[in-house]
Amino acid sequence: MNLINHILLFLFSLGVVWFFAGILIDSVDRVAKRFNKTGFTVAFFVLGFLTSISEISVAVNSSFENQPQISAGNLIGASFVIMLLIVPFLAVASKGIALKKLISDKNLIFALGVIALPSFFVLDGRVTRLEGIFILLLYAALVVSIHKKESILPTLESVDESLLHKKHPALKDLFKILIGAAVIFLAGHVLVTEGVYFSGLLNVPSSIVGLLLLGIGTNMPELVIAIRSIYKKHTDIAFGDYLGSAVANTPVFAVLVLQQGAFSVEPTEFVPTFFLMMGGLIMFYFFAKSDRRISRTEGWILLYVYFAFLVVQTANFLNLSNKL
Repeated sequence: MNLINHILLFLFSLGVVWFFAGILIDSVDRVAKRFNKTGFTVAFFVLGFLTSISEISVAVNSSFENQPQISAGNLIGASFVIMLLIVPFLAVASKGIALKKLISDKNLIFALGVIALPSFFVLDGRVTRLEGIFILLLYAALVVSIHKKESILPTLESVDESLLHKKHPALKDLFKILIGAAVIFLAGHVLVTEGVYFSGLLNVPSSIVGLLLLGIGTNMPELVIAIRSIYKKHTDIAFGDYLGSAVANTPVFAVLVLQQGAFSVEPTEFVPTFFLMMGGLIMFYFFAKSDRRISRTEGWILLYVYFAFLVVQTANFLNLSNKL
């Protein structure tokens, strides 16, 4: 297979993820209405997980291929893209994101800390199972904290009675989710295979391909949600999904480490990523806390952090390709 075919196969797989991601996310409004819950809560726990299926697929397939580095880069890069590219883009395009009553300050800073954990643990160039266990424990503590704030378990009174007997739509949604997840999983296998190919072709570590290419590619579902939420003016659902999806990448990272065992990564690509991510997330927190919204101007500031990330990683990419 020549280079053009590899590029086309990679792009086709991304297109498959984009298309089937749209199928997966259509039911979030119905789920929120059935259980009388805010769009944010349902999006954080349900949609946040569903839109992380592509990252889960890459993690599973990279483990099968004995290439955990490409998934580690993907998961860290995906969280960076979500919080410092897609959310700021949503704020800029929709003239700000209102965060009133969506999440408490305590849980927001807790969630941002959980998001930053994987990039912290790769700073020394090696990840261990003990670190994976610690990550899972902190993630579990976050789930408990958010659950206490607003339970996601519906009571009989909270369910819309007009929806109780509508079994066929629910089964149809379930069928779409299962088919979409299966197809995205297969597309993830292709993305891993092609990612390994491109890392060999470009003579760089596979983790940097995951960090730069797959970090954006596997966030196609979040891009779908951004476009639809701007059109439908449901930014609460979008923000809930983004935060939930970025947080969901952390336990996926932990499970990858526990399943694969300790492995090494190229630290030079993750050190600047960690400090840029920490700076961006700290700004994000204070922007959100100031008046309970991310304004358009603040969105632009966060976008500049992402652009700095691209510049630094591109320079690192060129440096590594010349050395290896």
